[in-house]
Amino acid sequence: MNWLKQRSGLFLVVLLLIGLLTSCIESHQLKKRFVNPPNQFKPMPFWHINGELTKDGIRRQLKDARDLAGFTGVSLLPLASNGKKKGTSPKFLTEEYFQRYQDLIDAAQELHMEVILYDDNDFPSGMAGGRMEKHHSAYTMKRLDLIEKEIKGPQLFSDTIPGIQLMSAVAMNTSTLERVELSGYVNNMQLRWPVPEGNWKIMLFPLMKDSFHKKYLCVDFMDTVAVRHMIENTYDKYYQRFGKYFGNTIKMTFFDDVGFWRHPRSWTARFNDKFEELNGFDPRPFYPALWFDIGPDTEAVRNAFFVTRAELLAEGFPKLVGEWAAKHKVQDTGHPPGNYDPTPIDMNGDIFKFYRHTAIPLTDDIISYEFGKDGHKLVSSAADFYDKPIVATEVYGAYREAEFDSLMLYRSVMDLYTRGVNLIIPHGMWYDPNKVYIQPLVSPYSKKIASALPSYSDFIGRTSMMLRGGRRVSEIGVLYPFEELAGWFRFDNPDSVRQGFYVSPVTDYMNISNWLTNDIRRDFTFIHPELFLDEKYKILDGEVLLANRENQQKYHTIVMTGSKIVSYKTLKKLQEFYMSGGTLIATTELPFKSSELGQDDEVIKIIKEMFGIDPLNQDSCDEVVLSKNDVNGKALFLPNPNVELLTTVFEKNTDLPDVWFANHVKSNGGIGKFNYIHKVNNGRDIYYFTNSSDQEINTEVTFKGRLELDNWNPHNGSFTDIDYINYSQKDGQYFTTCSLNLNPVSSTFYVTTK
Repeated sequence: MNWLKQRSGLFLVVLLLIGLLTSCIESHQLKKRFVNPPNQFKPMPFWHINGELTKDGIRRQLKDARDLAGFTGVSLLPLASNGKKKGTSPKFLTEEYFQRYQDLIDAAQELHMEVILYDDNDFPSGMAGGRMEKHHSAYTMKRLDLIEKEIKGPQLFSDTIPGIQLMSAVAMNTSTLERVELSGYVNNMQLRWPVPEGNWKIMLFPLMKDSFHKKYLCVDFMDTVAVRHMIENTYDKYYQRFGKYFGNTIKMTFFDDVGFWRHPRSWTARFNDKFEELNGFDPRPFYPALWFDIGPDTEAVRNAFFVTRAELLAEGFPKLVGEWAAKHKVQDTGHPPGNYDPTPIDMNGDIFKFYRHTAIPLTDDIISYEFGKDGHKLVSSAADFYDKPIVATEVYGAYREAEFDSLMLYRSVMDLYTRGVNLIIPHGMWYDPNKVYIQPLVSPYSKKIASALPSYSDFIGRTSMMLRGGRRVSEIGVLYPFEELAGWFRFDNPDSVRQGFYVSPVTDYMNISNWLTNDIRRDFTFIHPELFLDEKYKILDGEVLLANRENQQKYHTIVMTGSKIVSYKTLKKLQEFYMSGGTLIATTELPFKSSELGQDDEVIKIIKEMFGIDPLNQDSCDEVVLSKNDVNGKALFLPNPNVELLTTVFEKNTDLPDVWFANHVKSNGGIGKFNYIHKVNNGRDIYYFTNSSDQEINTEVTFKGRLELDNWNPHNGSFTDIDYINYSQKDGQYFTTCSLNLNPVSSTFYVTTK
């Protein structure tokens, strides 16, 4: 018996030693890869072809991109000629073009580089270089129009319906607001209706062939037959020629601006059928709600319309392209327009649903530094829900040349990394670097930044490698106010607000995003209200668990940002969270309208039960209102939120954060931010701190747990000890406090030694 005990003990010791040895080997390998990051993590920029491709030109520029800039791949981006702007030669999808593409692949293989397959001739995707317009014009983009006519009855009204088909025809009595749906009076696109007595507004809603905003007409992204024609004319053509390179030299495809940019009233022929399938009632009597207030049902009806359109888009182009990519052993990435804008309704439908079938969600950081920055977390939050380990960015496009320098290379990507990005596609290289149509030039031929690119590429490789995959630690969920955005939106908005920005006055979720990330510095995840009903979100003992296989997250606090409209079903689940002991914080306005028809009273009832406030009379609230239940659940309403108030509310009413700083480090008001992200990968805690500002950061940072940490510098691949580490204990909880010093425009990793 003693012999058996000794043998068992020896076996456990051996297992422990094997575990320690394995951990040491893994740590050594990771450090080795950190010093010399693998090519797969380094930047692979767009390569705009604004000239005539030659075999020698292709090889020379690829070699310079690798040897002089450290780039490990490119996304060849063909351009259409436009006026004086020279496009790609040979012409897109011709035999000569494919010959030059073969030269590209041959050179990439020789140089051990990769090619990202950009799917069209300029952006947006879906033009097929003009083939959709030329060969499949019936399948190009459609729009919904409104035609209004005032009629005094009684009389017989007769009119010809323009366009492709009639989606709805509605007459409204201007005195009583009675509505009559007139589709039954239409025959062969002719409407004949005996107008009753009174003054009537007749509204026709025809489906029209839409125009273009680039050189060619674009595919109807919501029509699956149309998208299949587009795939046959682009993706299939590439695979027929280069199929043997898919999965090795070509590992990724890229689509661009798939959505409603410059086409806010995009519509499709099967819309009404899809609407009835999703919502259970005929949409035709309700079409006026897309332009006008039709009474108490307006917000719920608009939600039904815009949920339907979002589903049609998500199940159209991105789904079919995602399925094609998976079948052909590559990963697809790309983006819709406005993925960072305040409202998705007239840009991409619903950013969460859009990325349902895309292997690598992508956010484009364009126009200027910090433009749309508060919205970039939407894309990474969608990736979090779908448990997708890679989040990409197309970055620098259309930055002003005057503001772009070698420091800007780092400012932008550091901010994006802390918002969940881990794959960088710079915008970009140009075949003729003397004729850059969209600044800046990110290329070894740039006089301004060429010398900085090799170190930059190594930095990107190290940082992307460390942040790829694993679990992001996020303890706060912020409810994405989709119902408010959809219920408020109307076509041809009366204030002529630019696309992507027409939101209600109480919409504050972008402010909350900004404050949490840049000022309070508590990481969070956006939660889509419809997806919150999914069984992946589990409520247990005052917490919400996002039960993913890899990227699990657990939230002890949920923030309901300002809105008057909410899903009754979502609100019920939030009440369950509150009743289990969770903390719920609402800002600016409490909802009193339901996105489901006929459920307004239920919304009001639940809000009263949780917050102790009648939302129909909330204007009298000026101060913070706190309600508690028997299990320490908290519901707080902040009618006038600001960063200082929100900071105090979190400090007094929520658990200690995962990471916090000794003092509230504030920006000096200049450019840049101080941010962080915490990931756990293969059992190792990885904390990444970034300072994209021009001021030095000197502070202390405290972590939960007793941690052995090293300082890993992604800028030069070095490893150093941390100057100061202190361990403490309170109420049975260990804490680790370290010094943190960041020079301007710099970053560092604190990594556990395992």
